[in-house]
Amino acid sequence: MAINYKLNGMGKLQKGLLERVSKDKIVSVVKRNTTQMQQTAMAKASSTYTKRDKHGKPYSTGDTKKSIGVSFENGGMSGTTGMGMKYNPYTEKGTRFMAAEPLLEPTFNSQKTKFKSDLENLIK
Repeated sequence: MAINYKLNGMGKLQKGLLERVSKDKIVSVVKRNTTQMQQTAMAKASSTYTKRDKHGKPYSTGDTKKSIGVSFENGGMSGTTGMGMKYNPYTEKGTRFMAAEPLLEPTFNSQKTKFKSDLENLIK
């Protein structure tokens, strides 16, 4: 079970950008925003995902934070930030027994505004 966000129309966007700006500049913006999303998610994971010891005191194993990674495809024109633990979809969306503790969705929603702004600045 994986959590995926799909953006439609990326081919047209990439073509339009390449007609106006060099590929190196676009790749730089994609890399910066994807990496920032990873760093933000890792910072939130440190403070959000905790377990409780036998005395009820919270502690973090760091597994979620360690599993957050990035990958780049399409010559650097596409970037992905994701979590690699098998239980992450349950913590992200919750279950009938557990409330959701979203990490990627709020991080994605925040970063997409910055990413859009960076792309708009490129074509000015």
